[in-house]
Amino acid sequence: MPSRLRRYDEYGHVHFLTISCYRRLQFFRHDAVKRVFVEGMRRTRAKLGIRWVGYVVMPEHVHLLLFPIPAGGDDPVPVSTLLQTLKQYIGRQAKEQLRSIWREKQSLGSPPMDAWALGAGPRPFWKTRAYDFNVTKEYTLNAKLDYMHKNPVTRGLVQRAEQWPWSSYRYYAHDDDSLIGMDWDGSWPMV
Repeated sequence: MPSRLRRYDEYGHVHFLTISCYRRLQFFRHDAVKRVFVEGMRRTRAKLGIRWVGYVVMPEHVHLLLFPIPAGGDDPVPVSTLLQTLKQYIGRQAKEQLRSIWREKQSLGSPPMDAWALGAGPRPFWKTRAYDFNVTKEYTLNAKLDYMHKNPVTRGLVQRAEQWPWSSYRYYAHDDDSLIGMDWDGSWPMV
């Protein structure tokens, strides 16, 4: 694996990101931790002005589609800045939620997660690197959005995408912004 990942912060590109939990532990199996993630999205949008296109929270990873150019802006927010902002807030708050769950149940739900909770020293929440893919075509954007929304079905977590509340599917299919609204109106190219 390369020691230095290249990110291309190009004007007009949408970014598809995959961020995994440390050692693919299923930290997001807990709804309280999923809620922290959604709040982290909200705060990142407010702080950096980026625009969310889609998301899905899976038990051990998340997928995001975003447009990193603030409305009315000319320069994209560097993906590295976005990742740092998002991951720091979520990591800190999610670990607090996991500590609460541990205090209440004396377990996080699986032996590997319990070993993480009982470990000495720092306990990372996120895997260090994230996968970043620049989306430059409308059909690719729609394919990535479809892939994200089908992910819980493919994994057997639900039978239909609308049953998984932790994605943007319900926003697009039912205009449901009860968790978080998206910032894409379906037009292409995004500006």
